[in-house]
Amino acid sequence: MTTDSDNDRYALNLSLPPLRDDTLVPRIDAAAAAGFSLVETWWPFPTAHPTGQQTEDLRTALAAAGTRLVCMNIEAGDFTAGERGILSDPDRRRLCRESIVAAVEFASRVGCRLLNLPYGNRLPHHSEEAQHRTAFDNLLFAAHHAQAHGISVLVEALNPMDNPLYLLPGVEGAVDVIRRARQVGSLNTGILLDVYHVARMGQDPSHVIARYAKECLHVQFADIPGRTCPGTGLLDFARIITALQEVTYKGLIGLEFNSGPGFLDSPAEARSFTSRHPFVNRTVGPREA
Repeated sequence: MTTDSDNDRYALNLSLPPLRDDTLVPRIDAAAAAGFSLVETWWPFPTAHPTGQQTEDLRTALAAAGTRLVCMNIEAGDFTAGERGILSDPDRRRLCRESIVAAVEFASRVGCRLLNLPYGNRLPHHSEEAQHRTAFDNLLFAAHHAQAHGISVLVEALNPMDNPLYLLPGVEGAVDVIRRARQVGSLNTGILLDVYHVARMGQDPSHVIARYAKECLHVQFADIPGRTCPGTGLLDFARIITALQEVTYKGLIGLEFNSGPGFLDSPAEARSFTSRHPFVNRTVGPREA
């Protein structure tokens, strides 16, 4: 049963551990049963070209559970094989853009207003300059395509300890990409700030939030050292939430943590965290902005 409370600033991520084709609908139902009305996910389809039936089945499952999808990734390659996105891959430019088009179409149907564009790993057969140029061109394409539907697009920094090949390992780099995109008119762009990755890079999430509030359109929580449920590790989430309130953060908070080999215990664990840490500074969220 979902609730209408301050805790609805929180969205449960459905994708850790990595999804198999048959696991998304039970996860949606489990999230709703625990009281989450908002969910987010990585690319939810088995290929970059979902069929009409696949998109309709997912839309129906979200509606039947009383949940709203608030953020989703585009196609990011094979996560279990080490891939971390295709935005910067010159050889998969067409595939990336096809996934962007499909993602925007689906997002617009279900009221999702944020698309995350996983940046990708360094590729030995392309220069980093060529990869960054490809990523920027694809970002502008995504922003232009999404703008007409009221959708914003995001890039995210991932820490190099867990993702040693990732081409965008620091928040500063992600912010630079977004500032350049905004300078050329793509104002519906921003960063996804995951406090787990920030902390793993040895930075204070509260300081990073204060510094880059203008670029930050979505925040995700997980704890260190093991990317576990917030509140089970070393991070001071009361302080992090205060930092978000101080900058009048208007977005949502995704709970993207690793629950181990299973998922079904995650919603209750996450709901326990939100009960202890309500985001009481209610402001206009991305959907209404």
